[in-house]
Amino acid sequence: VEAFDFSEKFILAAKRMQSGEELKFNVPIEGDITEEVSVIHEPGVDTASMERVNFFQGDACALSEYADTKKGFGTFDGVIMANLLCRLPDPISTINALPKIVNTGGVVIMVTPFTWLEEFTPRSKWLGGFQDAMTQEPMYSKDQLKEIMEPLGFVKIHEEQMPLVIREHRRKYQYIVSEATGWRKQ
Repeated sequence: VEAFDFSEKFILAAKRMQSGEELKFNVPIEGDITEEVSVIHEPGVDTASMERVNFFQGDACALSEYADTKKGFGTFDGVIMANLLCRLPDPISTINALPKIVNTGGVVIMVTPFTWLEEFTPRSKWLGGFQDAMTQEPMYSKDQLKEIMEPLGFVKIHEEQMPLVIREHRRKYQYIVSEATGWRKQ
């Protein structure tokens, strides 16, 4: 399993948990008041299983480069892209690399709220979320994703709305409903 994230802090925390370390951190309660909590991997996960995961800091926009140059990166029967697509500076570069890293019959799971923001993705790179310049028809990301994935050899095999909650502090939460899709490589 190759597991990567752009955030070095996330990767360092994952590696610490992988080694069996208990992590402690503070969660906001109200204003400057926080509470310390701790996390550790699930009981019953053996060392051999944990050692099969290679955590590294990486850039999803460089998937094609990893496939060509990163020793041991390989190809995969499954790829999970969770809450990633609309946070990339160039989502198409990531999508276009999928045929290179996914085995025939393999599945890509994408979970995204399609929250396009220019602070993450230049407007010219958005998959949808805008009006077509010629027809003024709405261009929805979900529809555009299908138009991109099918010519790359992927067929949509699953679709559902996936809610998630992000806690900001004790009394404030974000409720998000992401589009979750599964794509099988033909």
